[in-house]
Amino acid sequence: PPPAGPSGWNMAASGNGTTPSLDVRLTRSQSGNILDIDFIGGLSEVAGSSAPAAAAAAPATTTAIATVAPSCSSTAVVISGRKLRILEHRVHKVEMRTRENGESEEELVVSNLRPFTLKVGVHDSADVPIVDCSLPLRATLLYENGSAVKQTSLSEPLLVGETDVVALQGAATFKLRITSLSSHRDKQRFRIQVAPQEESLTRTEPLLSVVTDPMKSVTKLGRAMPPPPLPSPGGDAAAEGVKRRCRETLDAHAQSIAQLQETHVQIAAELEAVASLAQRAVRAKAEPTSVAAPV
Repeated sequence: PPPAGPSGWNMAASGNGTTPSLDVRLTRSQSGNILDIDFIGGLSEVAGSSAPAAAAAAPATTTAIATVAPSCSSTAVVISGRKLRILEHRVHKVEMRTRENGESEEELVVSNLRPFTLKVGVHDSADVPIVDCSLPLRATLLYENGSAVKQTSLSEPLLVGETDVVALQGAATFKLRITSLSSHRDKQRFRIQVAPQEESLTRTEPLLSVVTDPMKSVTKLGRAMPPPPLPSPGGDAAAEGVKRRCRETLDAHAQSIAQLQETHVQIAAELEAVASLAQRAVRAKAEPTSVAAPV
């Protein structure tokens, strides 16, 4: 709002032979209300009349030109430049998929039995978080191509959890669960759209809408498969180096196995010798001892 203070009106009055100059000073409050009216200057040229009388005695043909400062209650639409930004998107699994053109890309996977987390922030045009705002937001389910997902049954909503959240101190966190499966929707993936709950606000500030990366919805997550090894930029030279290291490792293992076999043979021979000695000792104990008769 404009600061409280005087604002001037300059009025030129045309009468019978005299053209007095009259200055009017208005004192306004912070809300724009008029607190006081002062008539300054030009009163001496109108003899025998005071300021209020001179204003009242102005002829009917008086013309007035006024310049008024714009009020704070203007109805002009001002675009603030606010926008939503995804701060965090936690899913249950990340897999590698192959596109139709043969390129590999990461694919986000969520389970329809577990909730996932989505956090968005309210930023200004300079991408600085707006911490002093309170903005009601809503999360909706879309297909990967941006079209709305239609409800096919009356059992459970397509998107459950905290779908309506108020952004406080510049951020809002959603805990959501997609109940539908990609396999039941022609293998289509899903996105989450976050926008203000008031549709009129979305029309006036279109940047207050954001969508996530596509996600595949499954029931069982399974185990994550390691991505296939990518070809090294060195080509044949790198492949030969790998083969050489493998051969060296195999040769070292063969030598270790041969040494173990030799040690095993030695141990077996020693055990056989020990067994032979034991058998001799047993036989010696079993034979009777002869005693010489006295003469």
